[in-house]
Amino acid sequence: MPSEGYSYLTYRVSGWLRGRRIRKQFKSEAEASGAKARYEIEAANAITAGLNQVRPVNTPLAVDQVREAEAAFHRLGTRSLSFAVDWFLEHYRPPVVSKALPDAVLAFREDRGPRVSFYVARDYKRELAALESGFPGRQVHDISTEDLQAYLLARKVGPKAWNNLRGLLHAFFEWSRAKPRQWCSENPARPLVTHRISRGIPRVLTAEKAAELMAYVESYPGGTRQKAKPGYLVPYFALCLFAGIRPTVPRGETWKLGKLATADLARAIDLNNGVIRLAPEISKTRDLRQVTIQPNLRTWLERYPLDQYPIVVSAMQAKVMEVRMKFGLTDDVLRHTFCSMHVAKFKSLGSTALEAGNSERIIKKHYLNSVTAQEAENFWSIAPSKNVEC
Repeated sequence: MPSEGYSYLTYRVSGWLRGRRIRKQFKSEAEASGAKARYEIEAANAITAGLNQVRPVNTPLAVDQVREAEAAFHRLGTRSLSFAVDWFLEHYRPPVVSKALPDAVLAFREDRGPRVSFYVARDYKRELAALESGFPGRQVHDISTEDLQAYLLARKVGPKAWNNLRGLLHAFFEWSRAKPRQWCSENPARPLVTHRISRGIPRVLTAEKAAELMAYVESYPGGTRQKAKPGYLVPYFALCLFAGIRPTVPRGETWKLGKLATADLARAIDLNNGVIRLAPEISKTRDLRQVTIQPNLRTWLERYPLDQYPIVVSAMQAKVMEVRMKFGLTDDVLRHTFCSMHVAKFKSLGSTALEAGNSERIIKKHYLNSVTAQEAENFWSIAPSKNVEC
């Protein structure tokens, strides 16, 4: 306050601090205000010694901004606020275009659907519809890793289904992130954990069981209940078992081969050069794959020529399923048998991997030394049991 008794105006700061009297005069109000603020801070520190000290600070920040800063410091722990700000400025990229989730899903399915298999397109449709339901009214860039983590946990799925869902979400958000779309700056599915799953030892047919299977399909259908001549399923089972071509019916690799025109099929299954060429539109991996026609497979294909014994026949799925049920065959057991017998016979991880359309790591992990060399010799000696009149 202004003090009288002097020939000019002064400003006094007075009070008590830590038991001592404070009484000082200043020529200007600014000096007095500064001293007063310093004494108040010192007094507050003295009162709250040993506790979280609350200090009066002159700041241009609004009250809500100060509170937000305090909350940020609390969440950062020992890390500085400047560190967090620097990281944010370096990594944050706002979306170029905001995109509603349903519109993004529709665009993704229209773009990717024709490029993937029937089963993958089906999964895209089903699971992305579930994603839309889980995040109604959201933009693509609004969905965070924490959101996806909670979403997957709520689904209560096992490790394999979790991995499948994570892969699908990763594909969708990575596509959304890429140019020219840039509907999100980061892929929120990338940090999600991928579970390690042990596949165990694949089931493999013995050479004896494989011979029984081929002998059976030579005589199939048997009896008089079907009009087709016996042996019409031989090409399908021979290609799956002795060439490792994926057997899914319908829409598997063998199925797609069987749907080719006659001239295209002759180029794909080239007996003159002893090779089967699976074009990208047929191969599951979308890469050209070539499989060597082994001598016993050549014998089967010459005995049951494809112009007389088509790979795909009417009611194919039901007929193949009947044979599988009789022999207790899972969908991929024929392919597992091919991989195991091939690496045991030819002693080359690379050759087996190339012909099977797998990696050397997978061949080594699941098929190497799963059968003996003698078992492999017996397998690759399986040949037709009777002549066929063409």
